[in-house]
Amino acid sequence: MKFKSHLAIFISVFSLLCSCGNTDENTNHNSATLIDFQVQLTENNTLRAEVKAKFSKSVSYYIEYWETSKEDTRHHTLTYETYGATQDTLVLLKPHTEYACRIVYNDAKDTSPVKHFNTKEVPSIVPTSTLITDNLKETLDGYLLSYSRKSPGVLYLMDTKGIPVWYEKIPEGVLVANFNKTNNCFYVLSVAPDSANPDISGGYYTGDKLKVIDLFGHIRFQKLLTTLPEMKNRHAHHECRPLPNGNVMIVTSVTQSFDLTAQGGTKDEEVTGDGFIVLNPQGKVVYQWDCFGTLNPADDSGIMQSKKDWLHANSINTDMDGNYYMTFNTISQLWKIDAQTGKTLYRIGKNGTIKTLEEGWANGLHCANPMAPDEILALDNGRMGTKGSRALLYKINTENNTVQLAIDSEISKEYSTPNRGNVQLVTPNMLLFGSSVKNLILFTDINTKANVLRAISVTNLFYRTEYIPSISY
Repeated sequence: MKFKSHLAIFISVFSLLCSCGNTDENTNHNSATLIDFQVQLTENNTLRAEVKAKFSKSVSYYIEYWETSKEDTRHHTLTYETYGATQDTLVLLKPHTEYACRIVYNDAKDTSPVKHFNTKEVPSIVPTSTLITDNLKETLDGYLLSYSRKSPGVLYLMDTKGIPVWYEKIPEGVLVANFNKTNNCFYVLSVAPDSANPDISGGYYTGDKLKVIDLFGHIRFQKLLTTLPEMKNRHAHHECRPLPNGNVMIVTSVTQSFDLTAQGGTKDEEVTGDGFIVLNPQGKVVYQWDCFGTLNPADDSGIMQSKKDWLHANSINTDMDGNYYMTFNTISQLWKIDAQTGKTLYRIGKNGTIKTLEEGWANGLHCANPMAPDEILALDNGRMGTKGSRALLYKINTENNTVQLAIDSEISKEYSTPNRGNVQLVTPNMLLFGSSVKNLILFTDINTKANVLRAISVTNLFYRTEYIPSISY
């Protein structure tokens, strides 16, 4: 009896050990093994690296990478799926820097060995940036989008101290560009090299090509705008802004004929005003608008002097309701346009439809940037005035037709840009000024006389610069 009892115990223990062994074997069987892992710089870009990996089976994974000398710079990609072999591109890397990277896989239970690589200097086509003032005490993450308007040109990102971390050559040059965080793509309005319409920067004033480029330099979509029937008597300029539904809107000039005999002209005078088009992701025009349904050139006593560039719209944006906001530089007005009817709901500024106190009048208005419906930040260039460039945050009360200036923050004349430029609210107490003509990017407080917290000097004349808080890929 005692023998049988010992035998039973032995068999039970043996079975348990076998069971445990089988569980381990099954676990290993269900997990992927990393067979190969390599990393090297991208052949045609000094700020990108290619990571190649091969697993024994399908697995989810992500890549961690960091500056070797700074552990706190650790980044990681989104989680990807692979069915064996894979190749991924690391971006947002600083020049002349040693990086470490590794692969994390099997639900973050396993990691690869750490591998190192070194980035190189950016090519000379990327403009040089210099941090000339830095009184900013807190850490400011994020990126700055800028570009060179000359041909050949370049689209590039810097960190918030002006160090380049990404670039893509654009052979034909960039008039204006915007970033879409939804799909990590840059929307670029460019121009054919043989354009006969140069501007004072050595670049061009009107564009003929829409390009959508992803973080890895792939052209996801491009459209030659001159092939669109709707572009007859229109030219694209000054804006290339993506919308949440995948569409993109472009500010255009619009030329029509008017009877200007009342103003000393003929019955068939050409007037170039402004409008915009909206294209769907396939490049088809789904909406178009122009200013002539709101104002009649024949009512303008100065039209014979301004008919070739009447109002000069320079930006368009939307709020969460989908309505449009445009800035018109010549008359220094901000317009709100109903997206459904195309009706101009109001005009802010001198001679506008909503009473605006004189301190809210601009002298060269740029860059509509809605914070919320009827709450819009814009740049007053201060052109030919006694003031410097200003950030103006308009809050419109549509019930009593009044305007409140929630922010009126002025930078000194030495930093101001008489044309182009933009302003953006980075935090509730910090502004970004893109001072184009002065080749300066400024972070300031929101005081009436703004204090410069950080200033970056660049070697290229840009149209605008955009602050991007974060990028995940």
